[in-house]
Amino acid sequence: MATDQTVPGATGGSVHVLEVARGLARRGHEVHVVIAADGGPPREVEAGVVWHRVDWRPRHRLFRFRARPAVEAIADQVRPAVVMERYYNFGGEGIGTASRRGIPSLLEVNSPVVDHPYSAKRALDAALIVRPMRRYRESLCRQAAALVSPIPEIVPAFARGKTETVTWGANVDAFSPDRRRDDFRRALGVPEGALAVVFTGSFRPWHGVHVLEAAARRLRQRGDLYFLLVGGPHARPGEGYRGRRLGSRPYTEMPEIVAAGDIGVAPYDPARLRALALGFYWSPLKIFEYMASGLPTVTIPRPPLTEIVREGQEGLHAREGDPVALADAVTKIASDAALRRRLGASARVRVVERYSWACHCEQLERVLLRIAA
Repeated sequence: MATDQTVPGATGGSVHVLEVARGLARRGHEVHVVIAADGGPPREVEAGVVWHRVDWRPRHRLFRFRARPAVEAIADQVRPAVVMERYYNFGGEGIGTASRRGIPSLLEVNSPVVDHPYSAKRALDAALIVRPMRRYRESLCRQAAALVSPIPEIVPAFARGKTETVTWGANVDAFSPDRRRDDFRRALGVPEGALAVVFTGSFRPWHGVHVLEAAARRLRQRGDLYFLLVGGPHARPGEGYRGRRLGSRPYTEMPEIVAAGDIGVAPYDPARLRALALGFYWSPLKIFEYMASGLPTVTIPRPPLTEIVREGQEGLHAREGDPVALADAVTKIASDAALRRRLGASARVRVVERYSWACHCEQLERVLLRIAA
C-alpha cells in the first residue's frame, strides 16, 4: 500500500515500491500494489505484480485518507492474506482496511512516527490539547501486527518490541561495475584520464551538496578529478570547480551514470534537517547503488552509515558539514589506485551479501509469513 507514490518514478520512494513488489513476486508471492493514479490504466499486470492505481480529491498527499473507499474495494476483491503499508503521516488507509477485516498488517516505517524535539507538527498537536495527530499515528502502530524500520528510534517506544530493523538496498543486477562504458563517460564530459567523483540525489539541503561543491572548489587545481552531480532542477557547469551538474536524469540511466564514476560521495549534513536529531533514519539508496557499482564511498561517521560503509573497508568517513575533511578523504582515495580498487571491490561484495533488494525482500518475507501464519 503506497497510494502517495507513482511507479515508475525517480524518487527513492518509487524505487522502493517497485523493487519490493518485484522482489516479493520473484519469491513466489501474489503481489497487489496500490499506488497513485498517474495517467496509466487503473489496473495493470507486470512482472508478476498487479498494480492498482487509485485517485482521490483534492489531489494532495494531505488528503490521501480519501483513497480509503478505493483501497477497501480492492481489498474486498483481492482478499489478501496480509497487508503492508508504507507509513505516511496522513495515510493509514491500508492498516485501517486490514484491521476492519481482521487481516494481519505490516507497517513499513521510513520516516518518524514520533515527533522530533523541534517539530512544528508536535507544537500544533500540543495546541490541539488532545494531540489527535499523535494519537492517530500511534493507533496505526497498535493496529499493525508488526513494523519494519531502518532504525527503531523513529517508532514509538511501545511498538519497538514488534519492530524489525530492515534497511533498503540496491538492485545489484542493474547497478554493477559491468555497466561502465568509456564512451558514456566521454558523453558525460569526464576528461580522458580523470577520476569521476559522483553524487546522486534530490539536492535537499541536508544531502550536503553545498559541502561537496565547497570541497570540489578546494580541489579545482587537480586535473585528475572531475565532479559529476546528478539531480536537482538544472544542468549547468560547476561553479568554481572542475565538473558539472547534470540535472535530473531518468532513473533508467542511473546504473550507467553511477558506473561511470570512480568515487561515490554522500556528504550528508544532518544539521540541516532537525528530524535527524532522532537518528539517521534515511535509508541511503545512493550509497547502496555506489557500492553495487564498485565505487569506494565517502560518507559521514554516523550510525548506521558507519556499519554500511566501514572506515577503510568500503570507503572513508569525513566529518559532517566539513568541506576540508571531505576534500581530504576524496584526495586520499584519488591518490592511491590500489586503495581505490580494494575499497571498491569490498563495497561490491558487501552490498551483494547484505544490502541488496533481494536481501531486503527476504527479510520482509520472513516477517510477512510470520504474521500471516
